[in-house]
Amino acid sequence: MGEVPEETVRELYTALPEEFTAARDAAAAAAKAAGHGAQATAIKRLRRPTVAAWLVNLLAHRAPDRIGELTELGAALRDAQRQLRGADLRTLTVQRRELLSALAEQAADLAVQAQPTLIPAKLPLTEVEQTLAAALADDDVAAAVRAGTVVKAVSYTGFGAALPFGDEPDDNEPSGDAETDAETDDEVETETGGRAAARGAVRAIGGRAATRTAARKGPAAATGGGTTARKGSITATEPARVARTAMAEVKPPVPVGLRRELDAARDAEQRARGEVASARAAEASAVDELAQLRDALAALEERRGRAQQEANGLRAARTAAERALAAAVRRAAKAQAAIDAATA
Repeated sequence: MGEVPEETVRELYTALPEEFTAARDAAAAAAKAAGHGAQATAIKRLRRPTVAAWLVNLLAHRAPDRIGELTELGAALRDAQRQLRGADLRTLTVQRRELLSALAEQAADLAVQAQPTLIPAKLPLTEVEQTLAAALADDDVAAAVRAGTVVKAVSYTGFGAALPFGDEPDDNEPSGDAETDAETDDEVETETGGRAAARGAVRAIGGRAATRTAARKGPAAATGGGTTARKGSITATEPARVARTAMAEVKPPVPVGLRRELDAARDAEQRARGEVASARAAEASAVDELAQLRDALAALEERRGRAQQEANGLRAARTAAERALAAAVRRAAKAQAAIDAATA
């Protein structure tokens, strides 16, 4: 963060978001009092993170090894995409989903450790996952995540740079990429040249067809008036038919940008298919587990019924035994009284 010491960055971006501004101003004042004016200015420029960004920063500062796993996974995904390894992509896509979910849960745990009154279910964990997913594809986001200085959750759609939540791209903003602009110009020029060549071919084919048709129909045209008119009409439509055929056969070249978009869409489709297959497998596993739990619950219910019956039988036996005991006690008392009377 430029002039800002790493320790100050760590303290500020792991503090609770509502405490950030006061802590930042205090750090800036301390730096200014110590004679570090440039450092105080740099600290004062630090922006307060949102709750989702704070959760990501907690991960970066408290669990940097997990962020390292995310970085390694991103490199593996890019390598598999470049080499079009479909099986590896499917496996890595499953790992990506599992890692993002695990990191979001760990961020929630760290947040509760920092502020025990927080409720994990109310934390913006979806935005945390989307920000970490954007770090897999966008170098700027990845750098902010690794440094633990994220100030706003971002999302990545697969085209262009990652966007902060609620922000929209400016359609009027120039790309700033001269190479891309040159490619676009080449595409337009290529497409225009292709169409011009197609029209030239049509004219050439149409002209040759008209010449051949006129030569073929010439003798017949010299022999009869009505027949000549009909033949002339057929001859006039022949070039048009040939032109239409030639236009149908000559296809304009596919622009480079559209081809890249198609490749990206196919990659996204392949990843989506892998996620669908994984989701189906997980669903099947959950259904099997539910069936097993239902069977276990039925068995437990049956055991509970048998135990209840046994307990009822034992309770009745105990009651009968207590009654027999009371009767025996009474008989013993009567017998003792009779003995005492006889011996008196």
